[in-house]
Amino acid sequence: MYSPVPHVLTIRPIRIAGVDLRIECLEDLEKTIDRLFEVLQAGGEPSLLEEFCPYFGVIWPSAVALAEAVAERGSIIRGSEVLEIGCGLAIPSLVATRLGARVTATDFHPLVNEFLKRNIALNRIKNLNYLRIDWRNNSKQQELSRYPWVIASDVLYERQHPELVARAIHSHLSPGGTAIIADPARPYLQPFVQEVTKLGFTHELSVRKDVFIITLRKT
Repeated sequence: MYSPVPHVLTIRPIRIAGVDLRIECLEDLEKTIDRLFEVLQAGGEPSLLEEFCPYFGVIWPSAVALAEAVAERGSIIRGSEVLEIGCGLAIPSLVATRLGARVTATDFHPLVNEFLKRNIALNRIKNLNYLRIDWRNNSKQQELSRYPWVIASDVLYERQHPELVARAIHSHLSPGGTAIIADPARPYLQPFVQEVTKLGFTHELSVRKDVFIITLRKT
């Protein structure tokens, strides 16, 4: 996928609960965003700001915290199907596959697949499938079934996200399954908890390195 914004990349080693990964990511997020604004000011389409804004391309604390939470459940995730919503660099998905899970990672950014392919190759990952899905659009979601595990990190950063993410979990979590959501205490975390409660989920809350981990189960 062509990007109008040049990306300066680097490879960062990361170790999560004994799982060693090498992650290709943006070297400097702020500089990449600055270049995107330069493209817009030079006459680029305003839609490029949403379509190509590269927030996905860095290692966020919430993704690391979620990956650690997944790793702690390694013995019960092994052999299971896992769905990651809004995967970005998909670090939790990469960890889950290393633990023996079969993972479907999803995101809407047009460059996620390009990064994910390189990180799969870098880490010799198997059993990881990617689907480009915009969770605001129900049509592509029909390609997904139900999963015993649904995971997501830092996906509650706009007003509409609590309802969208809650609905996605409700639609794609198997009966008796578990969802794990990591969030850095953004303002829409509490509305999300209210949405999943309305849908019949119980939740447990813990904190890991300033990141909230919400574990959901359907009652």
